[in-house]
Amino acid sequence: MTQKGPLFGLLKQEFIIDKKNCIVHISHKKYLPKEWIVDVCREPVHIKVTSATGVDVAKKEAECMKKDNSRDTSDFCSQYFTMMDVIQDDGLIFAEGDRDNLNSAHGKTYCSYLLLKKYLNDSVVFSRYTDVQDIFHEEAKDLSVPVAPSAPEGAKGKSEDQQSKAEGYQDPVTATF
Repeated sequence: MTQKGPLFGLLKQEFIIDKKNCIVHISHKKYLPKEWIVDVCREPVHIKVTSATGVDVAKKEAECMKKDNSRDTSDFCSQYFTMMDVIQDDGLIFAEGDRDNLNSAHGKTYCSYLLLKKYLNDSVVFSRYTDVQDIFHEEAKDLSVPVAPSAPEGAKGKSEDQQSKAEGYQDPVTATF
């Protein structure tokens, strides 16, 4: 994807994302070119970065978002946040098409974005040979199901299941209404 960049659009801004098997290759050029190569099937979780200064490997040592919602400043986290900002700002915002269509530029970018988030942020190492978790499914985090309140006086005589659904109470086992 190419769009007009800084300096009144005189410089072109380029963003290329390519995925082949386990390798996600991201190229970005705003002023100087920069590349990130991520192998989502390889441990330890890491990012290879190529810039004007050479090649650097940043390994994940800690979570990038701390419990107080501040960002870790390690080399890995710095590269992670920079790369994800580039994907969002120059990829997802400017890509043509629908995110649910994997044949469109936006769909390919969005799929790569989710894949990288699972690998780099959640430390999920993927495999081409075994089943892995679905990247499109968000896992619930520490959700507790509230217990249904006691039945009102007028609801006696109905079974508990009929009463809770008829009166709009939440079923604590299936979390349905």
